[in-house]
Amino acid sequence: MKKNTILLGVLLTACYSYAQINPEDKWATWYGLGGNYRISEKSSIETFTYLWHYELNDNFNFLLLNFGYNYHFNPKLTGTVFWGYADIDSEMNMSSPHSSEIRLAEQVAFKHKLCTIPLDHRFRIEHRFLRKPNSKQNVARLRYRLGTKFNLNKILFVRIHNEILLSPKLKNSSENRFYSGLGFNISKSNNFQLGYMNRNTPNKDNLHRIQMALFIKIDFRKNKN
Repeated sequence: MKKNTILLGVLLTACYSYAQINPEDKWATWYGLGGNYRISEKSSIETFTYLWHYELNDNFNFLLLNFGYNYHFNPKLTGTVFWGYADIDSEMNMSSPHSSEIRLAEQVAFKHKLCTIPLDHRFRIEHRFLRKPNSKQNVARLRYRLGTKFNLNKILFVRIHNEILLSPKLKNSSENRFYSGLGFNISKSNNFQLGYMNRNTPNKDNLHRIQMALFIKIDFRKNKN
């Protein structure tokens, strides 16, 4: 009886270990929907939603709803304040209680040309109020993104950017996200992007993500008068 119990325990452990999914072995999908609504010469409202999966269109990971106010100092320089809410499933291999996050952020975005190469810079400070099932945690995070965009013709363009994320008070918190994608101009104001995101996480995972996003711009100044 004792031998059978030990054998059963070994078999269950082996099966559980085999069933564990290594996130580096899985390609996953990220979906995005972004909106920018110009309400005056200096002001606009910005919204975006992200939905992440651990696998291709399966296994929920992360949902973020974000709302922001932009102040346009000039055509090249914009300041933004954000409020966001996130629903987080931090376990890939099992069903577990979700965590939530309230996120406040300040951002400065600047764009210019280096010779003939268009460049855009984004600096962001995030204040993250995390509520896990058994604990609470408040964390500040710094983000810097450098990107560029090349028009192939009137319809197609290439978008490339790299972003560094760092939480100074946490150990081993650095993260890097590299994105390259092909964009389709649906109209002068709206576009769709399909690309690849390589994410190196604080856990040293090297993750591969297919990212699809729709970006919409509406200028309400045109409707005045």
